[in-house]
Amino acid sequence: MSVVQKPVHLAFLGCGHIGKALLGVLLPWVAQPGSPISEITVALRRKESEARIRDLFRSSQAPVNFLSCQNINAVKNADAVLFAFPPEQVHDVLGTIEMREALRGKILISILARTPRDELKRLIGGNDKAEGLATKDIRLVRAMPTIGTEIHESATLIGELSSPVEKEAMELAMWIFNLVGKVFKVSHDYFDTATGMSAFCNALTTVAIQTITRKAIAEGIPVENAIAIASQCVRGTVSMVLSGTSPEKLEYSLSAPGSITGQAISRLKDSQLPALLESSLSAAITKAKS
Repeated sequence: MSVVQKPVHLAFLGCGHIGKALLGVLLPWVAQPGSPISEITVALRRKESEARIRDLFRSSQAPVNFLSCQNINAVKNADAVLFAFPPEQVHDVLGTIEMREALRGKILISILARTPRDELKRLIGGNDKAEGLATKDIRLVRAMPTIGTEIHESATLIGELSSPVEKEAMELAMWIFNLVGKVFKVSHDYFDTATGMSAFCNALTTVAIQTITRKAIAEGIPVENAIAIASQCVRGTVSMVLSGTSPEKLEYSLSAPGSITGQAISRLKDSQLPALLESSLSAAITKAKS
């Protein structure tokens, strides 16, 4: 049974890095038996962006349209809309009376960072009910996929259902984001905190592997081996935690007397690294909430 009453025409408003990754995953499913999406339209602000995205997906056989400077028309002709533009453009893209009217009755999914659901609802609803929608009638789901979307390893956050009118939007969002990794339903009370944590984890892993491989290369390990070994070690450790081993138990197992790993753990914990990690995480959370 389909997750929506009938397959929907989905419009992307914007298509940045994550948007392109999502589009690439979705296109093979569009108009396929059992798919809740019948067609996709991608609306960009500039003709240059449209040309680049069109060229990137030129080999796709799926029913997909690419437009520029036609956001309102794209929304009018769609059943569902994915907000995938830069968050600093939110008022320019969604703040007009024409756009608010076009969004009436649509399923709405936002992947905008630093843009809370309630803020979007107020913007879409407008000050005058005649201009937009009553806040309680807006079918909006907030989601935050991660960089792993590209390889179907996203840790996507989805804000919990808060109203029965959001049910169909939630089902569509869950279908979309389950295609690209794991989905975590989180309270809107700590959605931004979880977003900051996710961003920090990606940053930490990237910088750690860069630092490890740079030193390994300086010590004579070929670059390909250095990157592969470091990445596999991180993957193996993380896989143990995902399989149920607590970080504390993992540390105990690795800290046998005289072990190389145990010495490394001690040096890291005795340094300023834990305090630095905590302050950097706090900064990421603050940024996510701003």
